[in-house]
Amino acid sequence: MQGKITGIDITEDQITAVQVQTGLKGCQILACARVPVEDGDLNEALEALSGSIVLKSDTYLATIPGDHVSFRNLSMPFKDVKKIRQALPFEMESMLPFQVEDLLIDFIMTDSPARGEVFAASCNRAFISEYLGTLQRNGFDPDVLEIRCSPLASWLLRQLGTPDHILLLEIGEKNSAMVLCLNRRIALIRVFRSNNAPIIQSIPKGHDTNDLEGPPPEEVVACFNFLCATIRNTVHAFASERNTLPGPEKLFLTGIGALYPKAEELLSQSLDLTAERIDMSNDKRVRMGADIVKDWSPALMNGALSLALRNTRKEEGFNFRREEFERKKRYFGLKKAAPKVAVFLFLILSFLAADMVIDYYTLKKEYKILSREITSVFKQTLPEVIRIVDPVQQLRVKIKELKKSTSLRPETGTNKKVLDLLKDISQRIPTALNVHVNRMVIDAETVRISGKTDAFNEVDKIKNNLEPSPLFSGVTISSANLDRTGKGVRFEIRMDLK
Repeated sequence: MQGKITGIDITEDQITAVQVQTGLKGCQILACARVPVEDGDLNEALEALSGSIVLKSDTYLATIPGDHVSFRNLSMPFKDVKKIRQALPFEMESMLPFQVEDLLIDFIMTDSPARGEVFAASCNRAFISEYLGTLQRNGFDPDVLEIRCSPLASWLLRQLGTPDHILLLEIGEKNSAMVLCLNRRIALIRVFRSNNAPIIQSIPKGHDTNDLEGPPPEEVVACFNFLCATIRNTVHAFASERNTLPGPEKLFLTGIGALYPKAEELLSQSLDLTAERIDMSNDKRVRMGADIVKDWSPALMNGALSLALRNTRKEEGFNFRREEFERKKRYFGLKKAAPKVAVFLFLILSFLAADMVIDYYTLKKEYKILSREITSVFKQTLPEVIRIVDPVQQLRVKIKELKKSTSLRPETGTNKKVLDLLKDISQRIPTALNVHVNRMVIDAETVRISGKTDAFNEVDKIKNNLEPSPLFSGVTISSANLDRTGKGVRFEIRMDLK
């Protein structure tokens, strides 16, 4: 997604919102806020949230508290998503204490050895209608209604170095939630009541870990022990229904309870797992300004940020905005982007037009240069031609005429070419001999050459070298005489064609 995106993470006692600006290089956190839900009045809290920061965005995403959702793990006889969506209500009808027609059901595929195993979530349609209406009345019309903690678990699984089997724990004020991920897929989500007031009350003001010295209070240890016992029992119950189920390799911690300085230590000792606090702001693709840093609290805002970074185009996680609650297509975003798109298209067309004009003038210039060069070559080759119309075509015609002139007349009855004769004679006269040919006469039966050389024996050498030629039936010296100076020999040799 491009543009401004606001993720709104809602619990029964707090609403957290994070607005980001996305681009090719990542996202920039523009604003963040957290407001309490007094006496369960969601409408009043949303009004306060919309007035606390500028949250007007291109896209909104919101969560549904997990305690309003029922979860089931099922094995389907097929893996086709469309078939599963059609058959899932009938499969879940006998498992739920409600009429299946009153429920909205969504699911995700789980990576399991069992064929077609899915993790399904159902929520009452009347609750979704009222919940969505409250959001819309306050100016928030979300594209996605997600289940809390699911986007954060998906973000964790996308990070390099995250183990294949993990456990995500969010410690809230009144509720805690756990997400079990196996084989890099969400396999289980559970929300359970837990009185975490002793933990929250023991968090130092300003989150200064130096305020805590010595062992943690007994009531705090008791709260963590209760959380760990619930987690162990839940994971054990889930694993007992399956064979050879791998256990989690690492625990990731978030929520207000994660602000307690010794939370990681207590959880690691009780669960025998490495525990680590989550801070999404450490992601290299996430940037924030100095004005955001002072208000930023990772434990409280990880959920909203992971929701804002959720990819709405992929089948990632849950979304209860379907069927009668499906988001209507919006066109105001296109209207808003239309001027920018028009400017962009104008620039592209301008560059294309400029490129075409430059190419035209460049080719025209090259054409003129080549035309001048061709004309120059034509004048050098055929200086006797005065009228030049099409030099290329005129040269072609002249070449054809020259080719015809190099052949013997048709009536001679031979297919030997004059050029072949010249080549043969030239190759057979040794280059060491000083021979100057003055005249050559070729007719249908003979070839006569007249010339000058240095001595009579050289004339004999010429005759002897020409006799083995396959083109001649006989070679005769017609004459050989001293020239007027007495220093050279004039000769004439006759060669009879075969």
